Amino acid sequence: MMALAATTGRAGIYQPFHPPSTISVPSLAQTTDTNPDGQRPDSDRITIRSDRQEMNEEEGILTAEGRVRIVYPAHDVTATADHARYFTREGRLILSGGVEVKQTGGNSIRGERLVYTSQSRTFVVESRPGEQVQSTYDLSSPTRETLTP
Repeated sequence: MMALAATTGRAGIYQPFHPPSTISVPSLAQTTDTNPDGQRPDSDRITIRSDRQEMNEEEGILTAEGRVRIVYPAHDVTATADHARYFTREGRLILSGGVEVKQTGGNSIRGERLVYTSQSRTFVVESRPGEQVQSTYDLSSPTRETLTP
């Protein structure tokens, strides 16, 4: 593994456990395949867990607050943040507050704010003023997929 940039992240703060709310939403890739029951396979979905969630169906915006954890099995990706907003119509996800995205195998990226757009399959990570974004990649296997949501 190799760190491409460094940052001084804030220390974790212990919070008492509260049962998180959980919601599964269609994947960021917006696949159309279904299984025999007419449902999308779990691998084509993301799961969002947080202390609080609100869905504005009229605007197509899901907001998650507090200890947000997103699992995207199709790409072996797990993300954590303080806040998340998923714009379902645009296929855009914005994470903010201590963002960390990890992929099975050791790839990761940390910053203060992440914007992912499913149409372009790209994400942009920003840091806090005076800090840097930190990325770690496993370069031992050049054929491995690296943090591609």
